[in-house]
Amino acid sequence: METRDTPVISVLVADDDTDQRVLLERILEEAEWAEHRVTAVSDGRAALAALREHVFDVVLLDLSMPGLDGLEVLVSIADDPHRPQVIFVSGTGTVATATRAMKLGAYDFVEKPVRAERLVALVWKAAEARAAISKSERLEAVVEREGRGPEIVTADPRFLKALELVDKVAASDVSVLVVGESGTGKELVARELHQRSARRSQPLVALNCAAVAETLAESELFGHEKGAFTGAGVRKIGLLELADGGTLLLDEIGDLAQPLQAKLLRVLETKHFRRVGGVKELPTDFRLVSATNRPLDDLVARDVFRRDLFYRINAVVMSLPPLRERPGDVPLLTQRFLEEFRPGEFGAWTIAPEAMALLEGYPWPGKVRELRNVIERATLLAQGRTIRASDLGTAFVTAGPTQGTPTQSTPTQSTPTQPGLPSLNLDELERLAITQALDRTDWHQGTRRGDPRSFASDAPSQDQEPGSHAPALMHRS
Repeated sequence: METRDTPVISVLVADDDTDQRVLLERILEEAEWAEHRVTAVSDGRAALAALREHVFDVVLLDLSMPGLDGLEVLVSIADDPHRPQVIFVSGTGTVATATRAMKLGAYDFVEKPVRAERLVALVWKAAEARAAISKSERLEAVVEREGRGPEIVTADPRFLKALELVDKVAASDVSVLVVGESGTGKELVARELHQRSARRSQPLVALNCAAVAETLAESELFGHEKGAFTGAGVRKIGLLELADGGTLLLDEIGDLAQPLQAKLLRVLETKHFRRVGGVKELPTDFRLVSATNRPLDDLVARDVFRRDLFYRINAVVMSLPPLRERPGDVPLLTQRFLEEFRPGEFGAWTIAPEAMALLEGYPWPGKVRELRNVIERATLLAQGRTIRASDLGTAFVTAGPTQGTPTQSTPTQSTPTQPGLPSLNLDELERLAITQALDRTDWHQGTRRGDPRSFASDAPSQDQEPGSHAPALMHRS
């Protein structure tokens, strides 16, 4: 059943009595407070065929029909996850028959002749029950896949501007494209869009297109029927079904295979899809949020990404800056992670100024995830409840401070920990090694006088003029 001001209920009427079939159609079509889309068939086989090809909210099923009777039709659709609510309408029913029908899962049993008001009310209640069951099943599936994600923590003007745009478009169903490097918070923005929309009571489901093999991505999105391919032992509900009524996030959509791009475009245009190996057209209604760290316009120019799909998904574009471009967020995120790792005592923790300077000056190639890991490690290694520079790890020692970042005092002797060392040529490496060796001996180029391990005396040799000295290995620059 669709959700709008005037509810729309899809109903299948199956009855071999032409007059009764027409009567039921007319009662539903003339109902004033609900719109009924009625499909009528004259026997059980036609009813089963219609149920396998289309999705209905309610079925009005005659008990006795040629080919297949009503109970046989009900048994045949028992395993269908889109099974409608079945109301038997019969003039030949008995208490035993009605009891059996209810045990098989029928919603109700009505004897002919039926009253118009009761029938309309019963169809409405059955449609409401089906919608509630469908929502519950989808929410359970979503809970199994995903938990509640972290919150957005920022004071950066560019990020705040993106959140302002979230406020403006959240209430609509317009497609949104979120652009940014991996780890910049694209999924968090998608969750924020969902939470601020009218769809927040429905599921939000996500698929990372770059993390799923092309052969599995179609099954993930569309689901599959039992036996659709080798290994498909049971029917699987895809993300398009799980996202019905809610939001679908396609992360790294630029990595979606071209055949799936075409199928996704069709779903966006028709609001219907088929499971892999299925024949039934299933309806779906979701809000699409796409995310990418790749320039989609370049992919379109290279015919890697469909142009028509690109224009479909980028009605609104949000660009998110990486953490290295918003150092002011580092202290906020640090406090947030302290609260996560030290609940109840995070307020007693402090960050030494030199440690915070290193955190703010670090380029964060691993984005927020890296900062989270650094803070978790520091809270485990810190002496007391103050995080110091030495608690941050070797990455901050080798990276060194950035321009304008306060530093700690360092010893006068140099150490070979500069990240630029591998780029030196052979002569420079030799010069650096000799200089470091001389530094360790206070620039004494031989061994100490009287050392029994001496290979040469400090006294001039016979071939050496008095007052002269052996040539130095290198002059101190």
